[in-house]
Amino acid sequence: MGSVTERVDSLIAAGDLDSVAGVCDEFEIVAGGAGNVPEWPHATHVLSRMLAGDLERARCVLERAPEHLRERDPELRAVHAVLAAMLDRDQPAVHAAAAAHAWSPRCAPLAASLIERYRAATLDLLSRAYTTASCAHVAACLGVSVEEAAAQGVGMGWSLGEDGMFGVVRRKVDDEAEALGMDAVEKLSALMVHVTDIAGPDEDEE
Repeated sequence: MGSVTERVDSLIAAGDLDSVAGVCDEFEIVAGGAGNVPEWPHATHVLSRMLAGDLERARCVLERAPEHLRERDPELRAVHAVLAAMLDRDQPAVHAAAAAHAWSPRCAPLAASLIERYRAATLDLLSRAYTTASCAHVAACLGVSVEEAAAQGVGMGWSLGEDGMFGVVRRKVDDEAEALGMDAVEKLSALMVHVTDIAGPDEDEE
């Protein structure tokens, strides 16, 4: 069976990031708690739960980590910062916290995938919430430059005016649900529920 770190490292090396949370959970149950396993990958466990779109369980995993690690371990502190920003629905803070830490080889793929999915969910939500949005506002929400936000918006089929305002093409939720299947929609919603309050004023309001 191997140790939890061996199994986790094997999954990450194979690119099977979505299986990491389940493996960590299983090992924790068998061991009677992560505290009973030396060198438990606490930061990896929390990140994997966040990647699964389950922020509340991620918070619980974090709280089960020893207090001295939560206070002193740089990687666990970085994970905490990203999780706290996601729970606060503060998109710019999420990206700032993720970019501020030099992630370890074990956590880097999970963190990168998490931010990629979070960014995609935010972009998708913007397309559902707005008919117009400033390019600067979109950039702040996505944690990218204005130029990158412009490219992503245009890639979504949005028009970009000379005033820096996007004309957003709203997506048809019902049609997408039918095309993707309800399982896919529910998985996306598990993450999107935490990005529903987009920071900044609604450009649609006068």
